[in-house]
Amino acid sequence: MKKFNLILSLALPFMFLSSVNASSHKLTIKINPINNQAKTITGKTIKGTNVVLYEGQKVITKKKSNGNFSIKVAKPLNFKNKYHLLITKKGYKSKKFNLKIIDQGINYDAKINQINSKIKDINDQLKPLKKQVQVMDPFINALENDDPTSSGYQTALQQADGNAEAYENQYNELNAQIKSVSSQLGPLYDQRQTYIYKSMQQLLKHQD
Repeated sequence: MKKFNLILSLALPFMFLSSVNASSHKLTIKINPINNQAKTITGKTIKGTNVVLYEGQKVITKKKSNGNFSIKVAKPLNFKNKYHLLITKKGYKSKKFNLKIIDQGINYDAKINQINSKIKDINDQLKPLKKQVQVMDPFINALENDDPTSSGYQTALQQADGNAEAYENQYNELNAQIKSVSSQLGPLYDQRQTYIYKSMQQLLKHQD
């Protein structure tokens, strides 16, 4: 009996130590915030840990951590779907971590700014064309006068270097060019208005 007690007393510290070691072998992970615009999941965990990204039961991608990890995905994660990370390492108990995807929404302000930039470029392109037509307007009106002997007609003809037809053709080409360039503005104005409306809807949705 004494011998048994002696063996038990010697074994207990080792059993306790083994229990401590087993409980200390826990995998930990820190995951940085993820939004539905991001294409990368980043965080920190123990070096050599295998990090696997799941969508439901489907494996999307996997990565081995060197302390820090970065997992790239082909497209941003849908905040409506369920994702989780499974981390494993030899000698450690595997752990599952559900991911929370933040619904950041679409950056409509950036889209509106891009459209405003395009509209500005088009208007900058139209300015010199419109200015040139404005200068030509009174001479074109004079050339259309039925009395070629009038002083206005003669002044306009001089401005046209003696070729009224070529001057009128140049005028018509400028107006056609203005019309063609201006036609790009309508769809841009419509798209901008759509983005403004969607931006307001998104703002109201996040306020609910």
